[in-house]
Amino acid sequence: MQDAVLSAVQRGGASLQVIRALLGEQTGATGSAGDLVMQVIELGRVPAREWGVSLELRGEDLKECLWVAAEAFVVACAEAVRRWILSIPSGSKGIVTVALKPDGTGGVHVQLGFEPAPGSLPFPMAAQEVAHAIAAALQDAGGSGQILPTGDGESPVMDLRFASSSGGSHVAW
Repeated sequence: MQDAVLSAVQRGGASLQVIRALLGEQTGATGSAGDLVMQVIELGRVPAREWGVSLELRGEDLKECLWVAAEAFVVACAEAVRRWILSIPSGSKGIVTVALKPDGTGGVHVQLGFEPAPGSLPFPMAAQEVAHAIAAALQDAGGSGQILPTGDGESPVMDLRFASSSGGSHVAW
C-alpha cells in the first residue's frame, strides 16, 4: 500500500513540475527524465488524438534515475513531441512513439518515431524541418538532436540527447 501511495505522489509531483515548466516558472530544479517524459506524454495524448494519432511511451524501464535540468528538458521535449505530431501529414493514422534510453554517461536519449497504421500510404514526414524548429529549445536544454538513418520505406526517428544534470536542486516528490 505504501509503495502505491508513494508512486502516486511521485507521479503527481512530476506532473506539477511539468505544468510549472510549461507555464514558464524557472526554479532551477532537476528532475527524473523518465517521470518528466511520462507526464509530457500524458499531457500530449489528447492533442495527438485530435490530430488522428496515438502517443505511446516505448522501451524498457530505466534501471537508474537519470537527472536532467527539469524546465529546459520539459520545454524541449514538449516542443519536440508537438512539432513531431504536427509533421505527420493530415489524415495519416498511426502511433507516435517516444523512447527513453540512457547514453552510458549519465545522459539520456529521447527518441521520437512514427509507426503508420497498417495499410496506410507512406507519406513523407518533415523530420529535418522539425529538427531545425526545435534547435533553440534543445540548445537551451543543453541538448542536441539528429535524425537517425532508417531503411527505405521506414519513418524517420528523431534522437534528442540531453546531458545529465547533477547541479541544481533535486525534486523528489
